[in-house]
Amino acid sequence: MSRWVLLVLALALVGAAAANTLSEAGYRQLERAQTLLADGDAVGANALLEARFGRADHDGERALIRQVQGFALAAVPDNRAAIDRLQQALDYDALPELAALQSRLALGQLLYVEDRMTDAIRVLTTYVDEAGDAAVVEAQVMLASAHVTAKQYRQARAPLRAAMARRVSPPLAWLELQLAIDYGLEAWSDAAETLLTLVARAPQAPQYWQQLSGVYYELGRQPQALAILALAHRQGLLETPRALRNLAQLFRALGVPYKAGELLEAALAEGELDADAALLDRLADAWIEAREYDRAVAALTRRLAVEETAAARLRLAQVQVQRFDWAAVQAALGTNLERLDGDAALLLGMAAFEQDDTALAERAFIKARASAGQRRAAEQWLRYLAEAR
Repeated sequence: MSRWVLLVLALALVGAAAANTLSEAGYRQLERAQTLLADGDAVGANALLEARFGRADHDGERALIRQVQGFALAAVPDNRAAIDRLQQALDYDALPELAALQSRLALGQLLYVEDRMTDAIRVLTTYVDEAGDAAVVEAQVMLASAHVTAKQYRQARAPLRAAMARRVSPPLAWLELQLAIDYGLEAWSDAAETLLTLVARAPQAPQYWQQLSGVYYELGRQPQALAILALAHRQGLLETPRALRNLAQLFRALGVPYKAGELLEAALAEGELDADAALLDRLADAWIEAREYDRAVAALTRRLAVEETAAARLRLAQVQVQRFDWAAVQAALGTNLERLDGDAALLLGMAAFEQDDTALAERAFIKARASAGQRRAAEQWLRYLAEAR
């Protein structure tokens, strides 16, 4: 809460309530406190008011002193002490109606700032109900935000809608709060509407485009999800690695792997993505799905340079099979049968057979036969070799 907002409230309340509530001595003390507050000396004003509190004539004066002390302490700031003073002021149940409303508003705001959401919700709800149409719109938004923080999304709807109805063009922060409510309730159609408004209001904010794409995906509207991300990419709004990877994944999911491969290659060339093993695997996947085997080989060769694993060598060999490059299959796997599992051994046997190296083929098939998953295929190959002799 702004220090100067609190001071304005304090001074207004002194003028409105003190004259009809206090004795002449009490009123003079409050006037002196008012002067100190106007000069920015909230500490001095609080000390003066504390001294007067001990000589107060009745609960109405005590309540007013505690109220103004609350504003003064909040301006220091000393929120916890301010909360205590404002609560005391309300507990006297002796403040004029307007003064009580203002105290409840300030108390709710301070509780919110102090992350005491259960208490903030209780106080702000009472304030909004009592103030009715005169409620400060920011208090309605704060009440909605407190409910969201407490994961009470349904309860957040009403105060935010009331605030929205009072603004022709609600601030972006209010729309983002509405989006948090939509997400919390998994109300994806509502979230899409909110995000469309956010995109229209802030078209250069990439997060809204990405979120809108994600919501369309949740709704099962994958083509729209892809179109939104692709449009954002064309406008230069997808700058994060995650956003680029998500777009590539959407291209693949919707049967356009060639576009995914182009996107990832361009991002690698521009330094927008790191050429780590996982990314190069995704690039290879895209080119394999697009039947661009030469480019898949290039991606997998680059991947092996980053991190060489048996699985990566096998994958490269499998792509080389699609190119009918049996020498390259054998080169990818190597001929050390001790290093090969059943899948790789079977593939090496096939490559050796295609190159008329029946001795290596036989040894490879025998190794593959030891694997439960390749036993049947390996035995068929061994029978074929035996019959061919």
